[in-house]
Amino acid sequence: MPTSNLSGLLRELRNALAHMDEPLRLENHPLTRRIQYVADAPEVSRGQVLRRVLRLGIESLDPGAGTPVNAPEARTYQVLYRYAIAKQSMAMIAAELDIGERQAYRDLRQAMAALASVLFPEDPAVQEANVPLSAAGRSRAAHVREEIERLSREQYQDISLSELLAGVVDSGRRLAEGRGIAIHLQDLAPNLLVPVNRTMLRQALLNLVSHMVRQPDTRDITIRLDRSDENALIQISCPYEGPAAQPSPDDPFAVANQLLTTLGVSWNIAKTTEGVVQVTISIPASREHTVLIVDDNEGLVTLFQRYLRDQPYRVHSTNDANHALQMAHSLRPDVIILDIMMPRRDGWEVLEALRADGGQQARIVVCSIINDPQLATALGADAFLHKPVDRARLLDTLAEVLHRPSEN
Repeated sequence: MPTSNLSGLLRELRNALAHMDEPLRLENHPLTRRIQYVADAPEVSRGQVLRRVLRLGIESLDPGAGTPVNAPEARTYQVLYRYAIAKQSMAMIAAELDIGERQAYRDLRQAMAALASVLFPEDPAVQEANVPLSAAGRSRAAHVREEIERLSREQYQDISLSELLAGVVDSGRRLAEGRGIAIHLQDLAPNLLVPVNRTMLRQALLNLVSHMVRQPDTRDITIRLDRSDENALIQISCPYEGPAAQPSPDDPFAVANQLLTTLGVSWNIAKTTEGVVQVTISIPASREHTVLIVDDNEGLVTLFQRYLRDQPYRVHSTNDANHALQMAHSLRPDVIILDIMMPRRDGWEVLEALRADGGQQARIVVCSIINDPQLATALGADAFLHKPVDRARLLDTLAEVLHRPSEN
């Protein structure tokens, strides 16, 4: 494979490294399509998962404390870490490492080639480049690939932050009550969902609460859930007499720091003018998909609306087939749930009209008492639901068609 293909890969890699602190910007990055399990992650999770992979890869290039600082392996790692993690300019990197700026750029390219060999060992362009790694480096790279394989089996699901925080508060209160500390929950964004590993986020939050409970000046802890633009904001605050400091490896916040970094979410610690230490965690919220229900049975429409409450869906409905075509053009829904037995114009005709419209890309789920999934598939439906439909089946079907790769 021509070397230019490796150059293209390295350009993509450098672009992703430059935006590691912007998971939303990474969601549709070309690298998400190169790594299969990242591509398979829920849409809003991809940027977070890619960020985790890049961080693991960078950490694998650390030669360790015993390596001389002027060794090439140590220097290339330092250049990459400072560029991607510390966000230093190349001029600053060169000055701090006491090397020329041109050398810093050469080291960065060498480090990115090594990172590519860790993350894409099967890529023909990477194999042809034959990037040299030390025995220790190969061992670390193998460990990272094992870790990535483990991460690939993790379930990223849309979770309710209101429910999660209520559980964290309940668990935290059992520890706090014996110390005379009150924990308050302010939920300003009920029904807010985020695509994240529930277990890891819950553990990080419990770790933060547990640390605050143990501080000698703590009397009250407030956990606040809010929303800012496309992000969910979790703020944990308590009065504190000492200075607010960013977590260090020896800090009691270290476990939470590691968990939140692994999750790919941003967070910070600050002290307000009122003497309150506040931890703020920002997580990209789940995208709300638009669903159009086309059915003349008002009871079923109401039932489906209840099923989809507290889920990342904006629901619209109509009982008229012709109106459904107009709404499909104006709303551009992600999914259309289509009944067959409707007056004046049946659902099969609507399905054919929608599929004949090249600009209509909605996933279509035929939902009918007439059990004919083969006909639905032949006419262009993405899925079939046989009435009556329970909540679990509806949610599973919507999740399946929305996360199915497009054939276009």
